[in-house]
Amino acid sequence: MRSTTQSGEVIVPSKVELGGRLAGMSIPKQVFLLASWPFLQNLLGVIVSFVDRMIAGRMVGVDQAALMDMMGLAMYMNWLMMIMQGSVATGGQALISRAIGGADEQLAQRSLGQSLTLGALAGVLAGGLVWLLVPFLTPLFGLSEKAADYAEIYMGIVALSSPLLGVIVVANACLKGAGDTKSPFIAMVVVNLVNLAMSFWFVFGLGWGIAGLAWGTFVGWLVGTLVILWIMRPNSKSSALRMKLAYLTLEAKLSRRILRISYPQLIEILGMWAIHAYTFRVIGQLGQSGALGAHGVVVQLEALSFMPGFAIGSAAATLAGQYLGAKAPEVAMKAVRMCWYTGMAMMGTAGLVLFLFAEPLVHFILPLGGEQAELAVPVVQLCAFAQPFFATAMVLKMSMRGAGATRLVMTYSFSVMILIKVIALSLSLHYFEPSLWDLWAIMMCDFVVQAIVFVYLHYKGKWTEAVV
Repeated sequence: MRSTTQSGEVIVPSKVELGGRLAGMSIPKQVFLLASWPFLQNLLGVIVSFVDRMIAGRMVGVDQAALMDMMGLAMYMNWLMMIMQGSVATGGQALISRAIGGADEQLAQRSLGQSLTLGALAGVLAGGLVWLLVPFLTPLFGLSEKAADYAEIYMGIVALSSPLLGVIVVANACLKGAGDTKSPFIAMVVVNLVNLAMSFWFVFGLGWGIAGLAWGTFVGWLVGTLVILWIMRPNSKSSALRMKLAYLTLEAKLSRRILRISYPQLIEILGMWAIHAYTFRVIGQLGQSGALGAHGVVVQLEALSFMPGFAIGSAAATLAGQYLGAKAPEVAMKAVRMCWYTGMAMMGTAGLVLFLFAEPLVHFILPLGGEQAELAVPVVQLCAFAQPFFATAMVLKMSMRGAGATRLVMTYSFSVMILIKVIALSLSLHYFEPSLWDLWAIMMCDFVVQAIVFVYLHYKGKWTEAVV
């Protein structure tokens, strides 16, 4: 039972100790340790995405408008490819964080092995699915014939990296669940630096064009996967988790526990992807020249603002799981709230930067300007106002997933998205002639409503009772 004062304030036990990397730390220090490395990791990832677009924007002998439209579609296709692996990663992280909080090291190690195997299998399925879907999705999304040709070249190569992606995404999540965020950072530094170097060489050195961008991504994931497996080798003395070959063989009971946590996230994120894909298609039907490319640029820049929120949300997920594993739900709620307030402050500040510097940031990606830049600038400024709400929804949802309450998150998140991003967008397209700015204004309402819903769910506290 949770103890409270007459005013309703939660009474937190005076001392709850976690084990492993977080032992002996105060909650603020735990949040800082868990969030700092993911923040740097996300920062590097955003920089690489920027550079990829800059490389694409400086290719010669290609249709630039079609190429940028293809890059916008590629974001959604890469996201689709990561959905299965990401779901397994959520299940593995939740189970491992509970095991670490409950001082059950063997369960943590076994869960790592099961999660890695399931992640690799999910990667094979996801890569094949993406490879099969690309020819059907490009006309559905309204891409030009040239942009569709570019997409088939790019995604046909990137899909080969999906099993590698499955291993590294799952490994990183499991390590974070154990309180180790530095090792995933090191692995992703390697991924991104190799990606940059190889993409630049393949495109400009060897003249491979769009295929060069894709092969750069593949080589980056390959080398990064080898690095993370080396970090988690059986005799490692630095990793919070160590991979043992015996635990890679699937165990029916433990795998089912992981998948029971994973499948609601799979449904939620797959539904979210379908909704965003529908949004992408709606934007393609606007009749605004360059709208798809501008939309992709806005998404890219918006990643600057939610980058710190995602890092804080990752910390919230780990702390929620570990404190619940330690049988301290009151402390779990306290830790999550500290992450929530920090995330709002950081993303609010990032939103202010977006608002003030929208134009130079857009032109940094699109140095030649044009219609896409003109469309993107006011939309970027609009997004700035929604960042505190986005931070609230992001951090609270991630904390609940880390606790294993994935079904709860799926139900409410998916319901709000259908109401706003499907029904409201469809009505606007049917009865009005919306611009790209109008559609983004509707989508910003989704962040506001989700923030309100998940604040209510957080304080209600049912998420702390999730069984993993």
